[in-house]
Amino acid sequence: MACLCATTLFTACSGADGKAPESSPSPVKRNDGAVNRDDVNGDGHGDVVVNGWYRATKSGFGGWDRNCVVALAAPGGLKPAEAFRVADPLSELDPRISKGPIGWDRSTQFTGDLDDDGYADVVVGDMVLDPKGDKYTREQRIVWGGPDRPGAATKLPADVDRATATGDFDGDGALDLLTLATPSSSESADGPQPATILYGPLSRDGEPRTTSATDVGHKGWASVAHTVVGDFDGDGRDDLVTKAEYGEEDARLEDDMPEDVIDATFYRGTANGLKPAGSVPGITSTAGSIPIATGDFDGDGHQDILARGQGDAGNPGDDRAVAVYGSGKGPGRGKPRAGGLGNLKVGYGVAVGDANGDGHDDIATTSRGDDRRIGQVTVVLGGKDGLSASRNTTIDRYSIGLNGSPQRPGDRDEFGWDLYLADLDTDGRDELLIGTFGFNKPRKDAGYWILRGTKDGPSNTDRHFVKSKDFSKT
Repeated sequence: MACLCATTLFTACSGADGKAPESSPSPVKRNDGAVNRDDVNGDGHGDVVVNGWYRATKSGFGGWDRNCVVALAAPGGLKPAEAFRVADPLSELDPRISKGPIGWDRSTQFTGDLDDDGYADVVVGDMVLDPKGDKYTREQRIVWGGPDRPGAATKLPADVDRATATGDFDGDGALDLLTLATPSSSESADGPQPATILYGPLSRDGEPRTTSATDVGHKGWASVAHTVVGDFDGDGRDDLVTKAEYGEEDARLEDDMPEDVIDATFYRGTANGLKPAGSVPGITSTAGSIPIATGDFDGDGHQDILARGQGDAGNPGDDRAVAVYGSGKGPGRGKPRAGGLGNLKVGYGVAVGDANGDGHDDIATTSRGDDRRIGQVTVVLGGKDGLSASRNTTIDRYSIGLNGSPQRPGDRDEFGWDLYLADLDTDGRDELLIGTFGFNKPRKDAGYWILRGTKDGPSNTDRHFVKSKDFSKT
């Protein structure tokens, strides 16, 4: 499971004081020696956090509710009623907003065994609107994994920066939590932007073993807005790649920017913290690409990067998919590759996983066809040569046997607004979860089409639908 990515109120089923239940059974340890990144209930199978939205006529948030759950993998497939609930269906949306969650949901959810007890935990966060309705603050919690239900939820202190990912940055076999400070102002270079590692195992109070911080903002000359984490150089430690954003009228671009400031930087994970290791070919430069997800697309043991092109002066807003491959020297520094992703555009839904079980990660992304009211999902399979446009498959509502069409001008089905790849039936191939709202008014039946993984990728015929509101609410 790969997750691309904070809620007004988060709950757990017991242990509200944040302490481990005294009667918890011994955790099930993984037998492959790998760090547990996504197995929340410790049964040996990776699970997936689903941030499902649905239309509710009595909702106080512009008509939308959220049902955020951990969907559990199990032989025979997903059982929605057995999902773990990790958050109340509240959001940062202003009630006056009525267009729905797409483009407005700023919450984050990702997983990793942060206390090293054998169960992956869920980090959740959201922007919380104060009672007066004029200020947002970030609230973050760790919902601790367990064999039956999450046993506790620990609220992180308000001074902890935005949590962005888990990773084993020092290579000690325990996952760490990475946080990123708010970027500096566009007016001028006005101070550092630290990326801080909270080294695991964390205590159930959320206290790290120790911490280290690295200024990824180059003393204010770069405003880092995008990060991805993975072992890009294959040394057994996770690394960090950052990408800065600059506005067209950013005053820093007019100043004498230091020569060593680059807008995309590779930071190597070491036993003593993150160490800057140079630029990232394919992403570096203000007209480069935005890193959005990672996976081992060519199966060589180095994590690779899926990025979204920003275009250039002649083709702004390009959005074309870019694959940047890892190597022993770092991302983008290996042997050049033939082929590629062609004109594939990266949409707002992106997922990474192994849909055909061949050991190479694949991608799924939202796309649009000639009729832009009809959503599409494009799946690209990985291989020894990496991701290739020659292994593309496009899926829309019609290709899986659905009927219906928009009845009103401007109405869209939002097929693929949210995507996940996860092996929910434990057969070694990831299922594709496709979020959709449908055409019906009001859109009560928002949910996910689950397409089973096969040797050829997601199946158009072996699929079923789960409503967002039908996932467990306990």
